[in-house]
Amino acid sequence: MVSLTVCLLHSISRFIPKPLPTYAHTYNIPFPQIFHRHLDKQYLEQFEEIFVIGDVHGCYDELKELLMVSNTNDDKILKIFVGDLVNKGPKNKDVLELVRKSKSMLSVRGNHDEVVLREYFNSKRSDYQLKDKNLWIKDLSEEDVNYLVELPYTISIPSLNSVVVHAGLIPGLPKEITDPTDLIHMRNLLMTDYFWESGIVAIDDAKSGEAWAKLWGGPEHVYFGHDAKRKLQKERFATGLDTGCVYGNLLTGMFINGKRKGELVQVKASAVHCPPKVKTNNV
Repeated sequence: MVSLTVCLLHSISRFIPKPLPTYAHTYNIPFPQIFHRHLDKQYLEQFEEIFVIGDVHGCYDELKELLMVSNTNDDKILKIFVGDLVNKGPKNKDVLELVRKSKSMLSVRGNHDEVVLREYFNSKRSDYQLKDKNLWIKDLSEEDVNYLVELPYTISIPSLNSVVVHAGLIPGLPKEITDPTDLIHMRNLLMTDYFWESGIVAIDDAKSGEAWAKLWGGPEHVYFGHDAKRKLQKERFATGLDTGCVYGNLLTGMFINGKRKGELVQVKASAVHCPPKVKTNNV
């Protein structure tokens, strides 16, 4: 039912004008000045290839190894991250500084990047105590924080008919009017029994509905992360690159243009930096 509805909405939605929405952030943190960044041909002319990299989560050593193994460690290769640069991993600030200072690295905003911003701004209150695992956030510089704030929710590459987003896109709904929370949290699409937005809702729960990437009909190819449990996802118009490095699995990158277009590069995690959550029936 979801698949049929998505196909129908995807066909007719382009003809239905929608008002631009306004949002208040759930975490009460700043939005970026540019929600959706577009890379034009003139900007891309300085790079020979584009390499999209999955969720890093502070796995600095693995990121450095991936850049070395893929031979993308220079400024001739544009590296685009699918978000979740930080949080959970061992060297969050190192990852952030590496990406922030590079001339050839870009990233979209992920849900864990927002968690870090939430904790940072909360920690400025006298009545708020950071958890031990988050004490590193105190060491963030003003430049680090501003960089995280200004990460866009999507990066589009019109010349490649491609979009990079952290979690996903809703078929039939322009990204410009999609709730930013969905862009960084969604995993599945669920049909509703009432008309809301496109008639379907984006949910983070992978056990209900259907995986959005399987239902995405293009025409843009979407590169995304966020969904480590499903590991590498290769659909016709969507590629999921979160392969759970922080959980002891793999860090993955993919070339999306140039002489190595379509080539995957992966490195093994050096350790289980953050044990995956295991749900039990215990109350």
